[in-house]
Amino acid sequence: PVSVLGATKRFAEMYCHALDAELSDGKTVSPTRMVSVRFGNVLASNGSVVPKFKAQIEAGGPVTVTHPDMVRYFMTIREACDLVITAASHALRDTAAAVSIYLLNMGQPVRIVDLAERMIRLVGLEPKRDIDIVFTGVRPGERLHEKMFAQEEPTADIGISGIVAARPAPPLLDVLRRQMAALEAAVRKRDHDAARVVFAELSADLAEMPKVAAAQ
Repeated sequence: PVSVLGATKRFAEMYCHALDAELSDGKTVSPTRMVSVRFGNVLASNGSVVPKFKAQIEAGGPVTVTHPDMVRYFMTIREACDLVITAASHALRDTAAAVSIYLLNMGQPVRIVDLAERMIRLVGLEPKRDIDIVFTGVRPGERLHEKMFAQEEPTADIGISGIVAARPAPPLLDVLRRQMAALEAAVRKRDHDAARVVFAELSADLAEMPKVAAAQ
């Protein structure tokens, strides 16, 4: 993660993973599983670029894109729903697999500027001639290329077409609970630096989060 938003998502995923490992350690009998899914950008969902581009095109432009090299993975609302249901079903059915993090194989990422150009052409107009495309610049905490896996993070085939599992080592739940308390204290004090320290202590990938992003 390179932003506070991404770091909080990763923190939540780590917490679910640790809790699931504790529930599945054999010392307790629990029918409950704690699983998470990693989404790409869901097409036509609230806040996605598709309705934003549509509104900008209908207004006569310009269409705003952050950077010409910005790429993202996309999935449909149906694919997002299927992933949630399939992950829950697999986790309850195949407890021996010890999988708690699921991802959809979304194929190749899409250049955002290509998506904008296609949407303009779909209404019979020509990019740059009828509708301008304006590059607004990458914002703090935003990366050009999306990463669905951490560096050297192991993966596993679960035998379901189009879905793969991430297999990081489960973090210690006691450690996460202490870090959660420290993060809550930092938030109450609005101490951005202290919050960033908590994230950095949790994981090497969270430690890479730029300081400028933590202050947003």
